[in-house]
Order: sequence, then C-alpha cells, then structure tokens
Amino acid sequence: MIRAIGWGVAAVVSAVILTVAGCAAAGGASSMTSSSSPPPSVAGTRPPPTTTTITDPVPPTTTTTTTPPPPMPSAARPAITQDRIRYGAKRRAEMAGYAYRHYGVRSFRLHPKLIVLHFTDSGRGSYPGVHALFNANAPNGGELPGVCAHYVVDQDGTIYQQVPLDIMCRHAIGVNDHAIGIEMIQQQGISSHWADQQILHRRPQIRSVLALVRWLQGRFHIAQRNVIGHSMANDSPFFHDREGWRNDHTDWQAQDVRELRRRL
Repeated sequence: MIRAIGWGVAAVVSAVILTVAGCAAAGGASSMTSSSSPPPSVAGTRPPPTTTTITDPVPPTTTTTTTPPPPMPSAARPAITQDRIRYGAKRRAEMAGYAYRHYGVRSFRLHPKLIVLHFTDSGRGSYPGVHALFNANAPNGGELPGVCAHYVVDQDGTIYQQVPLDIMCRHAIGVNDHAIGIEMIQQQGISSHWADQQILHRRPQIRSVLALVRWLQGRFHIAQRNVIGHSMANDSPFFHDREGWRNDHTDWQAQDVRELRRRL
C-alpha cells in the first residue's frame, strides 16, 4: 500500500582408447618373443623357459557430460494497458540519488529479484486518482522522487503499467532496488487481512494478479518465496537500508500471501 501522504539429454561423448602393446608395425599382429635354449650349464641347471609377453588392451574410458535441463517456459504475458507516468531525466536523477542514500547504488536501474504486493486503500473507481498520485512526483517522507508502483490492477481485472520494468519505483522501503511493485485497487476496511481476502475472492481482479505474477516470475526467474506482501518486506533477505528506514505497512499479510502463492 502506498499512502498519499521475472531438454534435451546432452550428447554423450565417448572416447574409447584401445592400446595393444607390442603390435607389429607392418602386420598389426601381437608380438611374441622366444629365446632358444642354450646348452645345460656345468651345474646341470635347467635352461631358461620360453618367455611370451602379451599386453592386454586398456579398458575403454567413457566420459559423459550432462547439461542441466532448460528452464520451464514462461507463462503467457497477460493483457496489459500502458498508462505510463512521467519519469523523465529529472525523476531518474532523483531516483538514483535516493538509491545511493539508501542502498549505496548510484543508479535508477532495477534488477528484479522480488515481487511486492500492495493494495491502494482506495475503492472502486479510484484508479485515476492513484495514477495521478504516482504521476505527481510529490515528496514522500521528505525525499524525492515520489511514490509509484510498476503496475496497478483494477477491480475489473484491468492491468495498468505505470513504469518500465528496468526502472526503480519507491513502493517498499529497503527493497526498491530489487522489487517490482504491484498495487491493487482495494480499501483497507476493517483490517488488512479483510482487504486481502476481498481481492483473493474478487475473480476478475485476482485472475489478473495471478497471471501477472506468473508472467513476471517466468520472465525474471523469481522464486515463489520472493513473492511477498508489503508487510513482509522487512524480513526479506533483500532488505537493506543505509538510513535505517523500515516499513510500517500492513497490506498483504503473510497468511494471505501464502494463499496467493498456492494458486500460482
């Protein structure tokens, strides 16, 4: 919640080396060496026995190399309506400055490893206002750029993309350098758990959310454990903030995220 304030079996390579020692250079037959018996010695010893030397072939050596199976195909891209907010050079510079202060990275570029789920705490028909808030680029927490999320999913299932997926948005403290943000139009009501459940049981909206999350997971190889709610961000292994900031939001409780993951 932002308040207004991503086989085949390998070819088996077999090298067989057969070495037969003593092969004749011309005929290729095995070599046998015999010595004729000398006359008995004065001591009456037996002549040395005839000696035959045969070298057995070296057993074949087989080397097998197996490549890992290719990744599973990505889910189909859902229908997405492009409704981009203004994110020009000034806002990108502000995002790079924020990223340096909080993450030690002088860049506005996003490297997705995480998907964070939010709801807007606004009701049916509020999408234009949410888009306007993201577009306004107003200071939040005393800092610029303003808040935004990459996607907003309306209650009728329409998916609106606000920002390209290679650019950071401020939507969850401590993980913005690795997280794609998905907002869902929903009022908080009596509790965040109640609000999460409204989304989970609103078929057009949750179908679009699931399709979007599946597609993003496949595109960026994001594990299910890294599909989290805003309330879970402080406990993510990707969480870090040089300024000591932490999240205090309660949208998308862990129990509701687990239910969503089971449907993926």
